[in-house]
Amino acid sequence: MITKSGCNIIHHSELAWEERIHDGDKRHRAKTYWHDAENNLHMRLVDQPVNSSEPPDVHPGTHATTVLKGGALVDGVALHALDVILNYGNQPHGPLEFPKGCQLFSCFQGSNDQAAAETPATEKHYRFIQTESIPWDAKAGGALHMKTLVDRGAGRLMLTAMRLSAGFTVPVGSRPHMQAALVVDGSAVVDGETLNAWDFMYMAAGVPHGPISFPKGATLLMVAMRPA
Repeated sequence: MITKSGCNIIHHSELAWEERIHDGDKRHRAKTYWHDAENNLHMRLVDQPVNSSEPPDVHPGTHATTVLKGGALVDGVALHALDVILNYGNQPHGPLEFPKGCQLFSCFQGSNDQAAAETPATEKHYRFIQTESIPWDAKAGGALHMKTLVDRGAGRLMLTAMRLSAGFTVPVGSRPHMQAALVVDGSAVVDGETLNAWDFMYMAAGVPHGPISFPKGATLLMVAMRPA
């Protein structure tokens, strides 16, 4: 990790993969970008191999998982890039299937202690957010487009997709809440440091950050926590 102009920057290529094993079976692998201890929020990159699946399980924490590449199949519903699965704490969910493989961004709040669901869920307590059904909202004269993916159902967690045109710059600023961003495609530049696809930046609450520029344009997945 390096810090530039108030932004903590993590290049995903510098993070080691952590193998996730369940009942002796290697399921998938993950990289942890950041643990926000104040909010008990873990942000991770997850890689699901071709023809893998996640059996029904349950855990205390709530998580919002966004498809970055590939796809997922849940209850016959196909999910694609920037679609979100919102799973609530202590509610059985699954199975999830990844016939073509999938890379995902997971925001997990609370305990990730995992247990197999003893009985299949008769009611579906998770929610899908399918991004194609949400219109882009143009800002800054059309140089910035935004769509809200999660603003309810996950406590104070908010997820927003942003598309920034080539040459756009986010000015110096700060927020009353933590804010993080994953580069989905394109690139961002902070004080001479370039972030490419799947690189990550974290900005603490109340800490000013310098300008963030997008010389070639980018799509970002923004994470924020509303103040308590």
